[in-house]
Amino acid sequence: MFRLDDVVYAEGFRTVMATLEVTKKQQVLIVEDDAFIALDIESVMDAAGFDVIGCAGRVDEALDLLDRHAPDIVLLDFNLRDETSIPIAKLLQKTGIPFLFISGQTREVVLADMADDYKVIPKPFRPKHLVNNVRSLTQH
Repeated sequence: MFRLDDVVYAEGFRTVMATLEVTKKQQVLIVEDDAFIALDIESVMDAAGFDVIGCAGRVDEALDLLDRHAPDIVLLDFNLRDETSIPIAKLLQKTGIPFLFISGQTREVVLADMADDYKVIPKPFRPKHLVNNVRSLTQH
């Protein structure tokens, strides 16, 4: 037998679940070889309401995460120790996943091997600037 409280709870639960579906957090993959910077980016994204699904410090790690997850956006450091993130960026171009670079390199260096123009956030970055740029990419 149901009590009125049970019905109200059930209806409230459906409302909460519907709200959760509508407000699903945007999923972000971070590709950054400096652990401290990766943690900084992760905390900024988390505070802004994004769901960080992983951090990768190498191209092969990032490609593995992309095989297992479908992020809404990817944040790429350009230099990853002895390699660049260009192979990841080219894969993201093909798959249509939005991305931006966060780099200490100049815009010209970062985009030299790219056919299209992409956002490059300079390091050190301002958290608000990063969040605004990420949001602008996920709203398209």
